Amino acid sequence: MKISTLAVFSFLVFLAACTKNQIQNIHLKGDLIAKQIVTAGYNLPSGYNSPEIVWYIAPSAEGEWEKLPGIYTDQIVLLTSYVGKYLKFEISAQPVDEGEKIIGSYISTRPVEYKGNPDTDWFHDAGFGIMFHYLSSNIVPDGTAKEWNDAVDSFDAENFAQKANEAGAGFVMVTLGQNSGYYCSPNAAFDSVVGVKPGELCSFRDLPGDLIKALGKYNIPVILYLPSNPPVNNRLVSEKFRYPLGKDSATSQYNQPILESMIREWSLRYGTGAKGWWFDGLYEWNAIRSTRMDMSLNHNISTHTLAAKAGNHHSIVTYNYGFGKIHVNTPYCDYSSGEKQTIDEIPSSRWVEDGVQWFLFTYLGEQWGGKGQQFKTADLTMKAKQIVDNGGVLCLDVVVDAKGNILPHQFEQIKEVGKALSHH
Repeated sequence: MKISTLAVFSFLVFLAACTKNQIQNIHLKGDLIAKQIVTAGYNLPSGYNSPEIVWYIAPSAEGEWEKLPGIYTDQIVLLTSYVGKYLKFEISAQPVDEGEKIIGSYISTRPVEYKGNPDTDWFHDAGFGIMFHYLSSNIVPDGTAKEWNDAVDSFDAENFAQKANEAGAGFVMVTLGQNSGYYCSPNAAFDSVVGVKPGELCSFRDLPGDLIKALGKYNIPVILYLPSNPPVNNRLVSEKFRYPLGKDSATSQYNQPILESMIREWSLRYGTGAKGWWFDGLYEWNAIRSTRMDMSLNHNISTHTLAAKAGNHHSIVTYNYGFGKIHVNTPYCDYSSGEKQTIDEIPSSRWVEDGVQWFLFTYLGEQWGGKGQQFKTADLTMKAKQIVDNGGVLCLDVVVDAKGNILPHQFEQIKEVGKALSHH
Protein backbone atom coordinates (compact mmCIF):
# COMPACT_ATOMS: atom_id res chain seq x y z
CA MET A 1 0.00 0.00 0.00
CA LYS A 2 1.37 3.40 -0.98
CA ILE A 3 1.41 6.02 1.80
CA SER A 4 1.14 9.61 0.66
CA THR A 5 3.74 12.22 1.61
CA LEU A 6 0.93 14.22 3.17
CA ALA A 7 -0.03 11.31 5.44
CA VAL A 8 3.56 10.87 6.64
CA PHE A 9 3.86 14.60 7.28
CA SER A 10 0.56 14.61 9.20
CA PHE A 11 1.75 11.69 11.34
CA LEU A 12 5.03 13.45 12.18
CA VAL A 13 3.16 16.63 13.11
CA PHE A 14 0.86 14.54 15.34
CA LEU A 15 3.88 12.81 16.93
CA ALA A 16 5.62 16.15 17.58
CA ALA A 17 2.45 17.52 19.17
CA CYS A 18 2.27 14.48 21.46
CA THR A 19 5.90 14.68 22.55
CA LYS A 20 6.27 18.45 22.73
CA ASN A 21 4.89 18.56 26.27
CA GLN A 22 6.53 15.39 27.56
CA ILE A 23 9.61 14.94 29.74
CA GLN A 24 12.29 13.48 27.50
CA ASN A 25 15.34 11.29 28.03
CA ILE A 26 14.43 10.13 31.55
CA HIS A 27 17.30 8.03 32.91
CA LEU A 28 19.45 7.29 35.94
CA LYS A 29 23.14 8.29 36.11
CA GLY A 30 25.57 6.48 38.40
CA ASP A 31 26.23 3.01 39.79
CA LEU A 32 23.50 1.22 41.70
CA ILE A 33 25.86 0.41 44.55
CA ALA A 34 25.16 1.16 48.21
CA LYS A 35 26.85 4.34 49.54
CA GLN A 36 27.14 5.82 46.03
CA ILE A 37 25.21 8.79 44.63
CA VAL A 38 22.92 8.41 41.63
CA THR A 39 21.30 11.27 39.70
CA ALA A 40 17.92 11.54 38.01
CA GLY A 41 18.52 12.61 34.42
CA TYR A 42 15.84 14.20 32.21
CA ASN A 43 15.11 16.95 29.71
CA LEU A 44 12.18 19.28 30.33
CA PRO A 45 10.38 20.83 27.36
CA SER A 46 10.65 24.59 27.00
CA GLY A 47 8.28 26.56 29.18
CA TYR A 48 8.66 24.19 32.14
CA ASN A 49 10.92 24.55 35.16
CA SER A 50 11.30 23.72 38.87
CA PRO A 51 10.49 20.02 38.56
CA GLU A 52 9.41 18.04 41.62
CA ILE A 53 11.08 14.67 42.21
CA VAL A 54 9.99 11.83 44.48
CA TRP A 55 11.95 8.60 45.04
CA TYR A 56 10.68 5.07 45.79
CA ILE A 57 12.09 1.61 46.47
CA ALA A 58 10.50 -1.82 45.97
CA PRO A 59 11.59 -5.48 46.21
CA SER A 60 10.98 -5.93 42.46
CA ALA A 61 10.49 -3.78 39.39
CA GLU A 62 6.79 -4.64 39.52
CA GLY A 63 6.54 -4.56 43.30
CA GLU A 64 4.72 -2.27 45.69
CA TRP A 65 6.61 1.01 45.78
CA GLU A 66 7.57 2.55 49.13
CA LYS A 67 8.09 6.31 49.06
CA LEU A 68 11.40 7.51 50.50
CA PRO A 69 10.47 10.46 52.74
CA GLY A 70 12.39 13.73 52.71
CA ILE A 71 14.25 13.14 49.45
CA TYR A 72 13.10 15.60 46.77
CA THR A 73 16.47 16.31 45.16
CA ASP A 74 17.60 15.06 41.75
CA GLN A 75 20.38 13.16 43.53
CA ILE A 76 20.13 10.44 46.14
CA VAL A 77 22.65 8.67 48.35
CA LEU A 78 22.00 4.93 48.10
CA LEU A 79 21.75 3.66 51.68
CA THR A 80 22.60 0.10 52.64
CA SER A 81 18.91 -0.38 53.54
CA TYR A 82 18.16 -0.10 49.80
CA VAL A 83 20.30 -3.14 48.96
CA GLY A 84 18.32 -5.70 46.98
CA LYS A 85 15.64 -3.11 46.19
CA TYR A 86 14.75 -1.48 42.89
CA LEU A 87 14.78 2.29 42.66
CA LYS A 88 12.21 4.51 41.01
CA PHE A 89 11.86 8.24 40.67
CA GLU A 90 8.85 10.23 39.53
CA ILE A 91 9.27 13.68 38.09
CA SER A 92 6.56 16.28 37.57
CA ALA A 93 6.76 19.81 36.22
CA GLN A 94 4.34 22.70 35.92
CA PRO A 95 4.50 25.09 32.96
CA VAL A 96 5.61 28.65 33.69
CA ASP A 97 2.31 29.94 32.31
CA GLU A 98 -0.71 28.15 33.72
CA GLY A 99 -1.31 24.78 32.17
CA GLU A 100 -1.36 21.05 32.72
CA LYS A 101 1.33 19.40 34.83
CA ILE A 102 3.48 16.82 33.03
CA ILE A 103 4.71 13.65 34.74
CA GLY A 104 7.34 11.04 33.96
CA SER A 105 9.04 8.18 35.83
CA TYR A 106 11.98 5.82 35.65
CA ILE A 107 12.54 2.37 37.20
CA SER A 108 16.04 0.97 37.63
CA THR A 109 16.87 -2.08 35.52
CA ARG A 110 18.39 -3.89 38.50
CA PRO A 111 18.43 -3.67 42.29
CA VAL A 112 20.92 -1.78 44.45
CA GLU A 113 24.03 -3.88 45.18
CA TYR A 114 26.32 -4.02 48.20
CA LYS A 115 30.06 -3.88 47.55
CA GLY A 116 31.40 -2.71 50.92
CA ASN A 117 32.08 1.00 50.44
CA PRO A 118 34.55 1.66 47.61
CA ASP A 119 34.84 5.33 48.64
CA THR A 120 36.52 4.33 51.92
CA ASP A 121 39.18 2.09 50.35
CA TRP A 122 41.81 4.86 50.32
CA PHE A 123 40.97 5.66 53.96
CA HIS A 124 41.32 2.05 55.03
CA ASP A 125 44.63 1.80 53.16
CA ALA A 126 45.91 5.04 54.76
CA GLY A 127 45.46 3.53 58.23
CA PHE A 128 46.71 6.52 60.21
CA GLY A 129 46.40 10.30 59.98
CA ILE A 130 46.63 13.49 62.00
CA MET A 131 44.26 16.34 62.79
CA PHE A 132 44.78 19.88 64.09
CA HIS A 133 42.39 22.53 65.38
CA TYR A 134 43.33 25.75 63.57
CA LEU A 135 40.77 27.99 65.26
CA SER A 136 40.81 31.68 66.11
CA SER A 137 39.98 30.75 69.72
CA ASN A 138 43.22 28.72 69.86
CA ILE A 139 45.49 30.79 67.65
CA VAL A 140 44.44 34.40 68.41
CA PRO A 141 42.10 34.34 71.43
CA ASP A 142 40.09 37.58 71.54
CA GLY A 143 41.94 38.67 68.39
CA THR A 144 40.68 41.05 65.72
CA ALA A 145 39.98 40.23 62.08
CA LYS A 146 43.41 41.63 61.21
CA GLU A 147 45.15 39.41 63.77
CA TRP A 148 43.22 36.39 62.47
CA ASN A 149 44.18 37.15 58.86
CA ASP A 150 47.79 37.74 59.84
CA ALA A 151 47.88 34.37 61.60
CA VAL A 152 46.29 32.49 58.68
CA ASP A 153 48.67 34.21 56.25
CA SER A 154 51.64 33.09 58.37
CA PHE A 155 50.79 29.37 58.12
CA ASP A 156 53.54 27.63 56.11
CA ALA A 157 51.54 25.01 54.19
CA GLU A 158 54.60 23.66 52.36
CA ASN A 159 56.52 23.08 55.59
CA PHE A 160 53.51 21.50 57.29
CA ALA A 161 53.00 19.14 54.34
CA GLN A 162 56.65 18.14 54.42
CA LYS A 163 56.37 17.37 58.16
CA ALA A 164 53.12 15.41 57.72
CA ASN A 165 54.85 13.34 55.07
CA GLU A 166 57.90 12.85 57.28
CA ALA A 167 55.60 11.61 60.04
CA GLY A 168 54.02 9.04 57.72
CA ALA A 169 50.52 10.53 57.96
CA GLY A 170 48.13 8.87 55.51
CA PHE A 171 45.73 11.84 55.66
CA VAL A 172 45.28 15.19 57.41
CA MET A 173 42.08 16.55 58.95
CA VAL A 174 41.80 20.33 59.30
CA THR A 175 39.16 22.62 60.80
CA LEU A 176 37.39 25.14 58.55
CA GLY A 177 36.03 26.77 61.71
CA GLN A 178 34.02 26.01 64.83
CA ASN A 179 32.17 28.25 67.30
CA SER A 180 33.74 31.72 67.02
CA GLY A 181 32.30 32.62 63.62
CA TYR A 182 35.84 32.92 62.20
CA TYR A 183 36.85 30.56 59.38
CA CYS A 184 40.26 29.92 57.78
CA SER A 185 38.74 30.01 54.30
CA PRO A 186 36.58 32.49 52.36
CA ASN A 187 32.87 31.74 52.02
CA ALA A 188 30.59 34.10 50.10
CA ALA A 189 27.39 32.39 51.29
CA PHE A 190 28.35 33.01 54.93
CA ASP A 191 29.46 36.61 54.33
CA SER A 192 26.24 37.38 52.49
CA VAL A 193 23.95 36.12 55.25
CA VAL A 194 25.94 37.68 58.12
CA GLY A 195 26.39 40.93 56.19
CA VAL A 196 30.16 41.17 56.48
CA LYS A 197 32.87 41.83 53.91
CA PRO A 198 35.48 39.24 52.86
CA GLY A 199 38.21 39.04 55.51
CA GLU A 200 36.04 40.21 58.42
CA LEU A 201 35.17 36.72 59.67
CA CYS A 202 36.27 34.37 56.89
CA SER A 203 39.99 34.80 56.24
CA PHE A 204 41.15 36.28 52.94
CA ARG A 205 43.47 33.31 52.49
CA ASP A 206 42.06 29.92 51.58
CA LEU A 207 44.19 27.88 53.97
CA PRO A 208 42.52 24.47 53.34
CA GLY A 209 42.92 25.06 49.61
CA ASP A 210 46.63 25.73 50.05
CA LEU A 211 46.97 22.67 52.29
CA ILE A 212 45.21 20.49 49.72
CA LYS A 213 47.77 21.61 47.11
CA ALA A 214 50.80 21.26 49.40
CA LEU A 215 49.77 17.86 50.80
CA GLY A 216 48.80 16.70 47.32
CA LYS A 217 52.49 16.72 46.36
CA TYR A 218 52.92 13.84 48.81
CA ASN A 219 49.58 12.17 47.92
CA ILE A 220 48.24 12.95 51.40
CA PRO A 221 44.43 13.46 51.25
CA VAL A 222 42.59 16.12 53.27
CA ILE A 223 39.46 15.72 55.40
CA LEU A 224 37.57 18.87 56.45
CA TYR A 225 36.08 19.46 59.91
CA LEU A 226 32.94 21.49 60.64
CA PRO A 227 30.29 21.51 63.36
CA SER A 228 26.81 20.34 62.31
CA ASN A 229 25.35 23.65 63.48
CA PRO A 230 26.15 27.37 63.09
CA PRO A 231 28.79 29.04 65.33
CA VAL A 232 27.38 29.46 68.85
CA ASN A 233 29.77 32.06 70.30
CA ASN A 234 29.26 34.99 67.94
CA ARG A 235 26.34 37.33 68.63
CA LEU A 236 26.17 38.78 65.12
CA VAL A 237 26.20 35.32 63.51
CA SER A 238 23.52 34.07 65.91
CA GLU A 239 21.28 37.04 65.08
CA LYS A 240 21.68 36.66 61.33
CA PHE A 241 21.29 32.88 61.43
CA ARG A 242 18.34 33.17 63.87
CA TYR A 243 20.15 30.70 66.07
CA PRO A 244 20.50 30.62 69.91
CA LEU A 245 23.65 32.27 71.24
CA GLY A 246 25.97 30.19 73.40
CA LYS A 247 24.04 26.93 73.11
CA ASP A 248 24.28 23.97 70.76
CA SER A 249 20.72 23.71 69.45
CA ALA A 250 18.76 22.18 66.62
CA THR A 251 18.99 23.94 63.29
CA SER A 252 15.80 25.29 61.71
CA GLN A 253 14.47 25.24 58.17
CA TYR A 254 15.70 28.84 58.01
CA ASN A 255 19.35 28.31 58.93
CA GLN A 256 19.83 24.71 57.77
CA PRO A 257 19.70 25.75 54.07
CA ILE A 258 22.28 28.47 54.84
CA LEU A 259 24.62 25.90 56.38
CA GLU A 260 24.15 23.65 53.36
CA SER A 261 24.91 26.51 50.95
CA MET A 262 28.15 27.23 52.87
CA ILE A 263 29.16 23.58 52.78
CA ARG A 264 28.24 23.26 49.10
CA GLU A 265 30.35 26.32 48.25
CA TRP A 266 33.42 24.81 49.95
CA SER A 267 32.78 21.38 48.48
CA LEU A 268 32.46 22.71 44.92
CA ARG A 269 35.60 24.82 45.35
CA TYR A 270 37.77 21.98 46.65
CA GLY A 271 36.32 19.29 44.38
CA THR A 272 38.23 16.02 44.62
CA GLY A 273 40.71 17.75 46.96
CA ALA A 274 38.19 17.32 49.78
CA LYS A 275 38.35 13.56 50.31
CA GLY A 276 36.17 13.58 53.41
CA TRP A 277 34.11 15.50 55.97
CA TRP A 278 33.89 15.12 59.73
CA PHE A 279 30.77 16.86 61.08
CA ASP A 280 30.82 17.49 64.82
CA GLY A 281 27.97 17.78 67.29
CA LEU A 282 25.21 15.57 65.88
CA TYR A 283 24.27 14.54 69.41
CA GLU A 284 20.97 13.27 70.76
CA TRP A 285 21.09 15.51 73.83
CA ASN A 286 21.28 18.84 71.97
CA ALA A 287 18.39 18.02 69.57
CA ILE A 288 20.59 18.62 66.49
CA ARG A 289 20.44 14.97 65.51
CA SER A 290 16.68 14.62 65.99
CA THR A 291 15.82 17.47 63.62
CA ARG A 292 18.49 16.51 61.07
CA MET A 293 17.09 12.97 61.02
CA ASP A 294 13.50 14.23 60.69
CA MET A 295 12.67 13.29 57.10
CA SER A 296 9.38 15.20 57.23
CA LEU A 297 11.57 18.32 56.86
CA ASN A 298 12.78 19.40 53.42
CA HIS A 299 16.30 20.09 54.70
CA ASN A 300 17.59 17.05 56.54
CA ILE A 301 20.47 14.57 56.77
CA SER A 302 20.15 13.76 53.04
CA THR A 303 20.39 17.38 51.83
CA HIS A 304 23.26 18.04 54.28
CA THR A 305 25.19 15.01 52.98
CA LEU A 306 24.55 15.92 49.34
CA ALA A 307 25.87 19.44 50.02
CA ALA A 308 29.08 17.97 51.45
CA LYS A 309 29.48 15.63 48.49
CA ALA A 310 28.53 18.23 45.85
CA GLY A 311 32.09 18.74 44.62
CA ASN A 312 33.19 15.14 45.05
CA HIS A 313 30.54 12.41 45.00
CA HIS A 314 33.13 9.99 46.36
CA SER A 315 34.10 12.02 49.43
CA ILE A 316 33.41 10.28 52.73
CA VAL A 317 31.21 11.75 55.46
CA THR A 318 30.59 11.10 59.13
CA TYR A 319 28.48 12.75 61.84
CA ASN A 320 29.81 12.80 65.40
CA TYR A 321 27.73 11.26 68.20
CA GLY A 322 30.23 12.25 70.92
CA PHE A 323 32.25 10.06 73.26
CA GLY A 324 31.25 6.45 73.68
CA LYS A 325 31.58 3.01 72.14
CA ILE A 326 32.28 3.18 68.41
CA HIS A 327 29.03 2.83 66.48
CA VAL A 328 27.19 4.29 63.49
CA ASN A 329 25.34 7.55 64.09
CA THR A 330 23.33 7.86 60.86
CA PRO A 331 22.67 5.74 57.74
CA TYR A 332 24.55 8.43 55.79
CA CYS A 333 27.88 7.81 57.55
CA ASP A 334 30.71 6.34 55.48
CA TYR A 335 32.89 5.89 58.57
CA SER A 336 32.39 6.04 62.34
CA SER A 337 33.07 9.44 63.91
CA GLY A 338 35.09 7.58 66.53
CA GLU A 339 35.62 10.39 69.06
CA LYS A 340 37.47 9.00 72.09
CA GLN A 341 39.30 10.35 75.14
CA THR A 342 41.89 7.61 74.67
CA ILE A 343 42.43 4.41 72.70
CA ASP A 344 40.25 1.89 74.52
CA GLU A 345 38.84 -0.08 71.57
CA ILE A 346 40.35 -2.23 68.87
CA PRO A 347 38.26 -3.24 65.84
CA SER A 348 37.28 -6.85 65.23
CA SER A 349 36.96 -6.11 61.50
CA ARG A 350 37.17 -3.27 59.00
CA TRP A 351 33.44 -2.53 59.15
CA VAL A 352 31.45 -1.16 62.10
CA GLU A 353 28.43 -2.25 60.09
CA ASP A 354 27.87 -2.72 56.35
CA GLY A 355 29.58 0.06 54.40
CA VAL A 356 30.87 1.98 57.44
CA GLN A 357 34.65 2.00 57.95
CA TRP A 358 35.88 1.56 61.55
CA PHE A 359 37.60 4.78 62.69
CA LEU A 360 38.95 6.01 66.05
CA PHE A 361 39.82 9.65 66.69
CA THR A 362 41.59 10.85 69.83
CA TYR A 363 44.17 13.38 71.03
CA LEU A 364 47.87 13.07 71.78
CA GLY A 365 47.73 15.65 74.57
CA GLU A 366 45.73 15.63 77.82
CA GLN A 367 42.62 16.90 76.00
CA TRP A 368 41.56 18.17 72.57
CA GLY A 369 44.18 20.74 71.63
CA GLY A 370 46.17 19.80 74.74
CA LYS A 371 49.91 20.40 74.72
CA GLY A 372 50.75 17.48 77.01
CA GLN A 373 51.25 13.82 76.23
CA GLN A 374 48.72 11.22 77.32
CA PHE A 375 50.39 8.15 75.75
CA LYS A 376 53.71 6.44 76.29
CA THR A 377 55.12 6.11 72.79
CA ALA A 378 55.55 2.32 73.00
CA ASP A 379 51.90 1.87 74.07
CA LEU A 380 50.70 4.23 71.35
CA THR A 381 52.55 2.47 68.55
CA MET A 382 51.36 -0.93 69.78
CA LYS A 383 47.71 0.19 69.80
CA ALA A 384 48.07 1.89 66.42
CA LYS A 385 49.41 -1.36 64.93
CA GLN A 386 46.54 -3.35 66.47
CA ILE A 387 43.96 -0.96 64.99
CA VAL A 388 45.48 -1.00 61.50
CA ASP A 389 46.15 -4.77 61.57
CA ASN A 390 42.45 -5.31 62.26
CA GLY A 391 41.29 -3.09 59.39
CA GLY A 392 40.64 0.09 61.36
CA VAL A 393 41.79 3.69 60.87
CA LEU A 394 43.34 5.92 63.56
CA CYS A 395 43.52 9.73 63.70
CA LEU A 396 45.53 11.66 66.30
CA ASP A 397 44.92 15.31 67.21
CA VAL A 398 48.15 17.33 67.34
CA VAL A 399 48.76 20.94 68.34
CA VAL A 400 50.16 23.48 65.88
CA ASP A 401 51.12 27.12 66.29
CA ALA A 402 49.96 29.94 64.01
CA LYS A 403 52.65 29.09 61.45
CA GLY A 404 51.68 25.41 61.33
CA ASN A 405 54.57 24.03 63.37
CA ILE A 406 53.60 20.85 65.22
CA LEU A 407 54.65 20.72 68.89
CA PRO A 408 58.09 19.02 68.85
CA HIS A 409 57.33 16.22 71.33
CA GLN A 410 54.02 15.44 69.57
CA PHE A 411 55.78 15.43 66.21
CA GLU A 412 58.28 12.89 67.55
CA GLN A 413 55.41 10.67 68.71
CA ILE A 414 53.53 10.67 65.42
CA LYS A 415 56.80 9.98 63.60
CA GLU A 416 57.18 6.84 65.74
CA VAL A 417 53.61 5.80 64.90
CA GLY A 418 54.25 6.36 61.20
CA LYS A 419 57.51 4.38 61.40
CA ALA A 420 55.79 1.47 63.20
CA LEU A 421 53.05 1.35 60.55
CA SER A 422 55.31 1.79 57.53
CA HIS A 423 56.03 -1.96 57.50
CA HIS A 424 52.32 -2.78 57.21
